[in-house]
Amino acid sequence: MSELLFFILGLIIGGLVMTTLMCCLQINRLNEYERLLLMRDKNEDEEEQGTEVVQCQIVE
Repeated sequence: MSELLFFILGLIIGGLVMTTLMCCLQINRLNEYERLLLMRDKNEDEEEQGTEVVQCQIVE
């Protein structure tokens, strides 16, 4: 009977530890994706500022 109790406790504790570990790894991955998106948006903004040409006309 005690072997069954230890087995169930091991499953519960192992599940909690693995869930915590997977959540921490996922949070780290999300932070990396956010950094890459911010860098991409920054590069696109710099390219738009340098290549945009505006022609002005004088209306009388």
